[in-house]
Amino acid sequence: MDKSQIVRFLGLFVVAVMALSMLAMGLLYVDKGNNTDTGDQLPSPTENAFTYSLSFDTIALKELSSIRVGAMTSHTNKAEIDENVLKVEGVSKVSSQFKKTSADANQWVYIAEISLKKGFDVSSVAQNISDINFFDKEQGFEAMKYISISSPSSVMLYNADLNIDRNFSFPNSTLSALSNITTQSGDELVVEGSIKVQGKAILALELIEKENKTQTKQLEDYINQLQIDQNALIDSNTPSADNNS
Repeated sequence: MDKSQIVRFLGLFVVAVMALSMLAMGLLYVDKGNNTDTGDQLPSPTENAFTYSLSFDTIALKELSSIRVGAMTSHTNKAEIDENVLKVEGVSKVSSQFKKTSADANQWVYIAEISLKKGFDVSSVAQNISDINFFDKEQGFEAMKYISISSPSSVMLYNADLNIDRNFSFPNSTLSALSNITTQSGDELVVEGSIKVQGKAILALELIEKENKTQTKQLEDYINQLQIDQNALIDSNTPSADNNS
């Protein structure tokens, strides 16, 4: 795996709790004060928390004014990098960490969750961050933005360690996910990621865009149109048969 892939898959898949206000929303509420017959009650067993993988189709709704970046750097002063990121116009807050690709690596992967000021273009801010001298863009730089997406009515979760499936329903109609910078509202997406649940409660959720079906179809249509136009040009330039030969 080359270093640009390491930045993408190590950096952008660092587990971050993205389930906004969803912690404990699925917990069952028991009003013990109104139950006068307690003689036959048995203590409820504590449910274990499990982590599952998931994938589903969805629709991109809107940007959430925050991005995640992953970049290679040999500069070891993370606070100084944060300070320079904060100086980029449009950035309001930075929370970052260092990761190493291996124990003896000479470079770090700088991973940052960055909040943006309202009204600033995500692409421009990401480009200006990538231009910071501390980052080695030849080794890889990735930026993705947070968006809201529509949640499915239900989704099948899979735990690879236990080899079990579970049908799960989200308590909210929208979720947050990381998407490519070019993703637009209304695009049809396939997202994937991981979720940690305990009973019906979501403890952690990380979703990332796997495919943008809308943009894939637009690209395919464009390529097909180019092929049609090229064939038409070839046909128009084909010399006519010489009737006198």
